[in-house]
Amino acid sequence: MASFKLNIAKIRACPPAKELVEAMAEFAMPDNEEFGVLQSSTSGESAFATIIRKTCQNVQQLDAETNEVVTAAVEKVTVYPFGVRPSAERLEIFAGGAAGIEQVGTFLASNLALPTIVDPIEIEIASAFDILTRNVERVELRGIRVSEYAHDSYMSGPYAPKFLDSQHGLDFLAEFTEFTKSAKVRFRGPTGPVNVTLTPNACFGYSCNEDDQAEIQSILRKLA
Repeated sequence: MASFKLNIAKIRACPPAKELVEAMAEFAMPDNEEFGVLQSSTSGESAFATIIRKTCQNVQQLDAETNEVVTAAVEKVTVYPFGVRPSAERLEIFAGGAAGIEQVGTFLASNLALPTIVDPIEIEIASAFDILTRNVERVELRGIRVSEYAHDSYMSGPYAPKFLDSQHGLDFLAEFTEFTKSAKVRFRGPTGPVNVTLTPNACFGYSCNEDDQAEIQSILRKLA
């Protein structure tokens, strides 16, 4: 199985796909900018692109000649492949985590000077689980991560229980919905098992057979 990402957000006031791609092609890869465009294209009413963000990170290194630890600035490049469907006000990012939504939004609004507004999409994990049970086979709620939990006076803080029974997990989820950060779900895909991590901000990590990727993306889109 291979691992993939699908982070979904709402985008408003985005120009048509052709205009968006033209703006990205004109921006290209300037040397003096934090962001750059590796590639961009259109497909129907959708625009697709891969952008990079360059940042400097201080790294400690050992100078072999002096046996001293020195600090050197190293350029770090983060890649954000994404797709936009302006008519549906939908932005999808295919790598990284929730922070990528903000970074792509910053690039479109600041670097391209577009009037776009990008907002995360909130989902209820229990409702997402219900949708999955109606659309796929053999759905199991395997685990949940909560930010605050106290089993007793000696234990508090982040907690990630695993469940052998989905109903037990749903009961736990109902009690700690406010503090739930993610949930791990397994179900049967077209050619094999699929493991998905659900989050309240419609950022999904999943692993499946590579041949099933398009079908799994379609299933996850229904949750947002």
